Amino acid sequence: MHLGKVLMLMMAMFCQSATAQSLNVLNIRADEAGAICGERSPQIEVLVAGATATGILTVELYSPSERDFLKKASRLKRVRVPAEGGTQRVCFDLPGPGAYAVAAYHDVDGDRELDRQWNMLPAEPFALSNNRKLKLRMPKFEEAAFKAGEDMTTIRLELRK
Repeated sequence: MHLGKVLMLMMAMFCQSATAQSLNVLNIRADEAGAICGERSPQIEVLVAGATATGILTVELYSPSERDFLKKASRLKRVRVPAEGGTQRVCFDLPGPGAYAVAAYHDVDGDRELDRQWNMLPAEPFALSNNRKLKLRMPKFEEAAFKAGEDMTTIRLELRK
Protein backbone atom coordinates (compact mmCIF):
# COMPACT_ATOMS: atom_id res chain seq x y z
CA MET A 1 0.00 0.00 0.00
CA HIS A 2 1.24 3.48 -0.76
CA LEU A 3 2.60 5.40 2.28
CA GLY A 4 0.17 8.30 1.67
CA LYS A 5 -2.82 5.94 1.74
CA VAL A 6 -1.57 4.30 4.94
CA LEU A 7 -1.21 7.69 6.62
CA MET A 8 -4.68 8.77 5.45
CA LEU A 9 -6.19 5.52 6.76
CA MET A 10 -4.43 5.91 10.12
CA MET A 11 -5.61 9.53 10.38
CA ALA A 12 -9.20 8.54 9.61
CA MET A 13 -9.09 5.81 12.29
CA PHE A 14 -7.67 8.27 14.82
CA CYS A 15 -10.40 10.84 14.09
CA GLN A 16 -13.15 8.20 14.44
CA SER A 17 -11.67 7.04 17.74
CA ALA A 18 -11.41 10.63 19.06
CA THR A 19 -15.03 11.33 18.10
CA ALA A 20 -16.26 8.17 19.82
CA GLN A 21 -14.27 9.04 22.94
CA SER A 22 -15.65 12.58 23.08
CA LEU A 23 -19.22 11.21 22.94
CA ASN A 24 -18.52 8.88 25.89
CA VAL A 25 -16.59 11.38 28.01
CA LEU A 26 -19.57 12.42 30.14
CA ASN A 27 -20.53 8.84 31.03
CA ILE A 28 -24.12 9.62 31.98
CA ARG A 29 -26.18 6.44 32.48
CA ALA A 30 -29.84 5.91 31.60
CA ASP A 31 -30.79 5.37 35.27
CA GLU A 32 -29.49 8.87 36.07
CA ALA A 33 -32.19 10.62 34.02
CA GLY A 34 -34.61 12.97 35.72
CA ALA A 35 -38.38 12.62 35.77
CA ILE A 36 -40.48 14.14 33.02
CA CYS A 37 -41.54 17.49 34.45
CA GLY A 38 -45.29 17.76 34.99
CA GLU A 39 -46.01 14.13 34.16
CA ARG A 40 -47.15 13.14 37.67
CA SER A 41 -47.55 14.50 41.18
CA PRO A 42 -46.03 15.15 43.57
CA GLN A 43 -42.83 16.42 41.97
CA ILE A 44 -39.95 18.76 42.71
CA GLU A 45 -38.79 21.04 39.92
CA VAL A 46 -35.21 22.21 40.50
CA LEU A 47 -33.96 25.24 38.56
CA VAL A 48 -30.17 25.39 38.72
CA ALA A 49 -28.21 28.49 37.66
CA GLY A 50 -24.49 29.09 37.54
CA ALA A 51 -23.08 26.25 35.44
CA THR A 52 -21.20 26.57 32.17
CA ALA A 53 -21.40 24.33 29.11
CA THR A 54 -18.69 21.89 30.21
CA GLY A 55 -18.89 18.69 32.24
CA ILE A 56 -21.88 17.32 34.12
CA LEU A 57 -24.59 18.90 36.27
CA THR A 58 -25.46 16.56 39.14
CA VAL A 59 -28.61 17.12 41.22
CA GLU A 60 -29.44 14.88 44.19
CA LEU A 61 -32.65 14.50 46.23
CA TYR A 62 -32.42 13.61 49.93
CA SER A 63 -34.90 12.36 52.52
CA PRO A 64 -34.78 13.53 56.16
CA SER A 65 -31.76 12.23 58.05
CA GLU A 66 -29.76 13.68 60.92
CA ARG A 67 -26.81 11.39 60.48
CA ASP A 68 -26.75 10.47 56.78
CA PHE A 69 -27.53 13.76 55.04
CA LEU A 70 -25.50 14.12 51.82
CA LYS A 71 -24.61 10.42 51.98
CA LYS A 72 -25.88 7.56 49.86
CA ALA A 73 -28.01 6.22 52.74
CA SER A 74 -30.41 9.18 52.60
CA ARG A 75 -30.21 9.91 48.85
CA LEU A 76 -33.46 9.10 47.07
CA LYS A 77 -32.32 9.90 43.52
CA ARG A 78 -29.33 11.29 41.63
CA VAL A 79 -29.82 12.97 38.26
CA ARG A 80 -26.95 13.75 35.91
CA VAL A 81 -27.28 15.83 32.75
CA PRO A 82 -24.77 17.53 30.46
CA ALA A 83 -24.00 20.94 31.96
CA GLU A 84 -25.23 23.96 30.00
CA GLY A 85 -24.93 27.69 30.46
CA GLY A 86 -27.96 29.52 31.86
CA THR A 87 -30.62 27.93 34.05
CA GLN A 88 -31.19 24.17 33.81
CA ARG A 89 -34.35 22.33 34.84
CA VAL A 90 -34.38 18.93 36.55
CA CYS A 91 -37.47 17.22 38.00
CA PHE A 92 -37.88 14.47 40.59
CA ASP A 93 -40.94 12.28 41.22
CA LEU A 94 -41.63 12.12 44.96
CA PRO A 95 -42.95 9.25 47.06
CA GLY A 96 -45.26 11.79 48.74
CA PRO A 97 -45.42 15.28 50.20
CA GLY A 98 -43.03 16.06 53.03
CA ALA A 99 -39.60 17.41 53.92
CA TYR A 100 -36.77 17.01 51.40
CA ALA A 101 -33.41 18.58 50.59
CA VAL A 102 -31.59 18.98 47.28
CA ALA A 103 -27.88 19.28 46.53
CA ALA A 104 -26.41 20.18 43.14
CA TYR A 105 -22.91 20.50 41.81
CA HIS A 106 -21.24 21.29 38.52
CA ASP A 107 -18.78 18.47 37.85
CA VAL A 108 -16.63 20.67 35.63
CA ASP A 109 -14.09 17.96 34.78
CA GLY A 110 -16.81 15.34 34.18
CA ASP A 111 -15.17 12.69 36.38
CA ARG A 112 -18.52 11.90 38.12
CA GLU A 113 -17.17 13.03 41.51
CA LEU A 114 -17.41 16.23 43.51
CA ASP A 115 -13.89 17.58 43.84
CA ARG A 116 -13.13 18.73 47.37
CA GLN A 117 -10.78 21.20 49.01
CA TRP A 118 -8.37 20.29 51.81
CA ASN A 119 -11.15 20.98 54.39
CA MET A 120 -13.59 18.64 52.55
CA LEU A 121 -15.79 21.49 51.32
CA PRO A 122 -16.62 21.46 47.58
CA ALA A 123 -13.96 22.69 45.16
CA GLU A 124 -16.46 22.70 42.26
CA PRO A 125 -19.56 24.94 42.02
CA PHE A 126 -22.09 23.65 44.56
CA ALA A 127 -25.53 24.52 45.95
CA LEU A 128 -28.01 23.25 48.52
CA SER A 129 -31.73 23.88 48.77
CA ASN A 130 -32.41 27.15 50.62
CA ASN A 131 -29.18 28.37 48.95
CA ARG A 132 -27.27 28.25 52.23
CA LYS A 133 -23.73 29.49 51.89
CA LEU A 134 -21.10 27.03 53.01
CA LYS A 135 -18.92 28.25 55.84
CA LEU A 136 -16.70 25.92 57.85
CA ARG A 137 -18.91 22.84 57.49
CA MET A 138 -21.59 21.29 55.36
CA PRO A 139 -25.12 22.18 56.57
CA LYS A 140 -27.37 19.73 58.39
CA PHE A 141 -30.54 18.40 56.77
CA GLU A 142 -32.74 20.81 58.74
CA GLU A 143 -30.78 23.78 57.38
CA ALA A 144 -31.34 22.74 53.76
CA ALA A 145 -34.81 21.20 54.11
CA PHE A 146 -37.97 22.47 52.44
CA LYS A 147 -41.55 21.22 52.31
CA ALA A 148 -42.89 19.65 49.14
CA GLY A 149 -46.64 19.65 48.60
CA GLU A 150 -49.13 17.47 46.73
CA ASP A 151 -48.37 19.01 43.32
CA MET A 152 -45.25 20.59 41.78
CA THR A 153 -42.84 22.28 44.19
CA THR A 154 -40.26 24.54 42.53
CA ILE A 155 -36.93 25.44 44.10
CA ARG A 156 -34.09 27.54 42.69
CA LEU A 157 -30.41 26.86 43.28
CA GLU A 158 -27.48 29.16 42.57
CA LEU A 159 -24.20 27.27 42.17
CA ARG A 160 -21.28 28.87 44.02
CA LYS A 161 -17.62 28.02 44.31
